[in-house]
Amino acid sequence: MKSASRKGIGSPCRRLAFLWPFMPGALLAGFCWSCWAQEVDDRPGAWRITPRLGIGATYSDNINLAPANEAEDDLVLQVDPGVSVRKRGGRLDLRLDYTARGLLYANNGDANELNNELLAFGTAELYDKHLFLDAYGSISQVPVTSGGRTDAGSLGAGGASPGLELFNDVDFGLPGAAGLFNFADVFSDIALTNNQATAHRFGISPYWRQTFGGWVDLSLRYRYDDVFYDDEEDDIDDQQPDRQVSTSDSQTHTIELNLANGRRSDRLQWTLDYFYQRQEQDEESTTDVTDNGDDRRESVVGQLNYRLNRRWALLAEAGYEDNQVADFENSRDGAYWGLGAMWSPNRFVELKGLYGPDLNEMALRWNPSVRTNLEISRRDQDVGVDPGVRWQGLFSHRTRRSTWSASYIDEVTNNQQLLGSGLLGVGPDGQPLPLDEQGQVVLDEGPFGLSDRNFRRKRFDAGVIYRRGPTGLLVSVFNEDREGQDPASDESTQGASALWTWRFAPRTASFLGAGWGHDDLSEDRQNDYWVSIIGLARVFTPDSGGLISYRYYRNDADPAEQGFRENRFNIRFNMQF
Repeated sequence: MKSASRKGIGSPCRRLAFLWPFMPGALLAGFCWSCWAQEVDDRPGAWRITPRLGIGATYSDNINLAPANEAEDDLVLQVDPGVSVRKRGGRLDLRLDYTARGLLYANNGDANELNNELLAFGTAELYDKHLFLDAYGSISQVPVTSGGRTDAGSLGAGGASPGLELFNDVDFGLPGAAGLFNFADVFSDIALTNNQATAHRFGISPYWRQTFGGWVDLSLRYRYDDVFYDDEEDDIDDQQPDRQVSTSDSQTHTIELNLANGRRSDRLQWTLDYFYQRQEQDEESTTDVTDNGDDRRESVVGQLNYRLNRRWALLAEAGYEDNQVADFENSRDGAYWGLGAMWSPNRFVELKGLYGPDLNEMALRWNPSVRTNLEISRRDQDVGVDPGVRWQGLFSHRTRRSTWSASYIDEVTNNQQLLGSGLLGVGPDGQPLPLDEQGQVVLDEGPFGLSDRNFRRKRFDAGVIYRRGPTGLLVSVFNEDREGQDPASDESTQGASALWTWRFAPRTASFLGAGWGHDDLSEDRQNDYWVSIIGLARVFTPDSGGLISYRYYRNDADPAEQGFRENRFNIRFNMQF
């Protein structure tokens, strides 16, 4: 078995966990039944159903990623039927991708398994322009223990750009169906490490939008998010018997009320936001994490913007925080306020500042064209969870041949919340939105593994995608630090990757890639991962193609018994119907 157990199913909500493995099939049947009743074409609002099938074989000379004297080789047959469903327009937008990933091991037959992988998001307009409903869900495989043996597919995961997830945004420049080649197939987590669990997440969110005479806009939203893990017999990584971990399942209830000025407001713009969130954790059983209990966050924030002229505006902000977050006893509840100004010398630049007894903020926006955007802010607030200085940043730039991006985030969160927010982005009004077709999805936590603790997360990602004619290049770097109240539990990871592609024939392309990642984990554990890959991809028809590759994967670990070397050969055939 590759999975670790997840216990604590006791509440009515938790009983849904037993039904979850059957839900993908039920969802697909329901969606397909609705789809067959529709006219399937390329018109806006039409249903688009794309069944697919992938078949592959992988040989590994170290299938358990163990030291050389314990390495075992194996041949793995992979059969991956799946379906994609798209519906855009009308009163329903839907994106659903489901794969049943079947793994058959020649020398380890008891490890044969079927992994469900699901990514789904739908939003429906229930009452004309007022009442809406979002529903979303995912199933994915995640590493369990921090510093445990990790397959290369999980390295660098958890960020907004590709990181070392070698390489989700690959474009070979070949003709044929979009998404025919996916490097997730090449980097499938097939290693037998006893350090993997199945994470399930589903949520539902009704919300109401109302405009009062053009003077006030109202939005009221409720969200219910459920995150839970497979409930099988405990498996202990024989390389880390002292690091057995079982993470609590959780249910999160969120209420958001947003009031803002309407379209009739001219000089005076204002917002009033109320936020309440409660995260409930089931009973946990773990050897190195204490019982955290439930987390609660509550806040009220009001903002005013009075425009004096085209260049200057006066600002004011006031708020109140009332939080109960485990592992951060230094949180300070109470009120805060600040006064300031905003300067806009032209339509490309905006600079604002706020100052008060418990608040100090500076923010810059630079938007010289539709192709370039830079937003950076520094906020020092003495009220809230882990008060202090927080930096946030976002940069994007597009040229005719390249796309540049960078992001930085500083937040207090936990594993369940990260998994729970993985399908959603944030729109201009601050409301959750589904990520688009090119959006990166946070579905696992890379080398950090699972735990119940809250931590302060600082994540930086940067990348560039360049394509000129038959040649393409993808480069990315990342760094993530996780800090808690106890410095002994601090962890960090950083890395870089590059992939070069060359279409040297009309239907054939080569690829060459390399990546490096370094982890500094708790209890004096360190890993240095090195990955390199070379291969060929060929399109046979517009809806079918094949891929062959060789991958070398190495970990120079401290302590040394965590180190390993692996050579992996892969051949794969994909087709869409």
